[in-house]
Amino acid sequence: MEIIENYINRHGINLGDNCRDALCHYSIKKLKKGDFFIKEGAIATHIGFIISGKIIHYYNVDGKELTRWVSIQNNFVTAFISFINGSKSLENLACIEDVEIILYDKNYFQNTLMLFKEIELLWKQTLETNMIGYEHRIYQLITTKAEERYLNFRKTYPWFEKEVPQKYIASMLGIEPRHLSRIRKKLSSS
Repeated sequence: MEIIENYINRHGINLGDNCRDALCHYSIKKLKKGDFFIKEGAIATHIGFIISGKIIHYYNVDGKELTRWVSIQNNFVTAFISFINGSKSLENLACIEDVEIILYDKNYFQNTLMLFKEIELLWKQTLETNMIGYEHRIYQLITTKAEERYLNFRKTYPWFEKEVPQKYIASMLGIEPRHLSRIRKKLSSS
C-alpha cells in the first residue's frame, strides 16, 4: 500500500483514513517476461499499478508489432479503452521483463472513484496528464521529422532512454531501430 500512497502524495493529494483503507483492497500478481497482462480481444477487468518491471502496449498491424507505449514501475496500467467501455482490447499489454503488479478490480475501482474525492482527483490528474502526452505525441508523429521527434521525446521522457530498450522507443516514434541508432550516433558526434 505504501507504494501507491507515495504515488498519490507525489501528486499533491493527501489521503484520509477511510480512503487509505479503501485502497488496501487489492491483489498482487507476478507475471513473467513474455506473459500478457491483457491480450488483444480480451476485456480489461482490472487496472494495475506496477511495483516492478515493464509492460509494453502494442498493436498487431499486418503481422508487425507497433509499440504505443511502455508502462514502467510506479505507474498505473490498463488497456484504457477496454477498461472504460467494456469493449474488447485493441492492444496487447505484454511484460518485457518480470513484473509485479497491484491489481484493482474495475467495479471496485469505479466505486472507489465515486466515494472518495482524493481518488477522483488523482484519476482526473492522471487522465489530463496522459491526454496531454498523447496529443503531444500525435502532433509530433504527424508534423515532425524523426530526429525532431526523438529530441522532443528525449526531452519529455528523459528516463526512458535508461529504462526502455531502443527498439520500443523507435517503434513509439514511428521509425526503425537502425534509423534511431543513426540519429543517436549523429547527435552524439555533434
